[in-house]
Amino acid sequence: MLQPSLKKKVNHITFLENDVGVRISNEQGMRQVAKSYFETLFMESNSTHAPVVNIIEKIVFDDDNALLTAPFQAYEFKDAMFSMHLDKCPGLDGFNPSFFQQFWSVCNSDIFQECCAWLNNNQFPSLLNSTNIALIPKGNEQKSMKDWRPIALCNVLYKLVAKVLANLFKKIMHKCISENQSAFVPEHSIVDNAMIAIEVVHHMKVSKRVRDKNVALMLDISKAYDRIDWLYLKEVMLQMGFATQWI
Repeated sequence: MLQPSLKKKVNHITFLENDVGVRISNEQGMRQVAKSYFETLFMESNSTHAPVVNIIEKIVFDDDNALLTAPFQAYEFKDAMFSMHLDKCPGLDGFNPSFFQQFWSVCNSDIFQECCAWLNNNQFPSLLNSTNIALIPKGNEQKSMKDWRPIALCNVLYKLVAKVLANLFKKIMHKCISENQSAFVPEHSIVDNAMIAIEVVHHMKVSKRVRDKNVALMLDISKAYDRIDWLYLKEVMLQMGFATQWI
């Protein structure tokens, strides 16, 4: 475990390299590097969705949508709130899950009514969506913004709404995820991917019959879960059969 002084030193950004490898050490310059990095990362790209979207089969039907869009129940919010870790980082309001769990008997009715109003009216308070971004260092040395992992510290009520919807979605998730999806699925392990890759490369190396007839490509998908094209996601969900209310 790092000593407090050493940990503070590791977490302190003294310089950043920009896109062309120039080292920037002044505060204003580093701010601009970080701003440019996130703007590029999250900028909407011009792409054609139809070739992919059109081959997706409908897998969500009326009974599934009825389950997803049924009136919310108070116990769903309680279960979601009490599934959160007590001392998870709070949002801008400073309240963590422990506070809401401690005083749930006092505030649960107001929270339930407000959350239902937001979800049913499709209007979410902008201040509740305000989020702190913390940068977690990756690797032994941090030179550029790619060496820092951004973590969003959302408000607890925002996470509460997300958990309620996620728990509903879990009921039909098995229809939406293929059997060979190994990561982010209960009882599946992302390590399976690495084991398969090792076996394939080993086979290519030792098999004389296929040594000169195969090629391995390593693709950088480190940002696969860091960015979302919202229009593409909407088109995919419509093609899959999700009700517009749920989308």
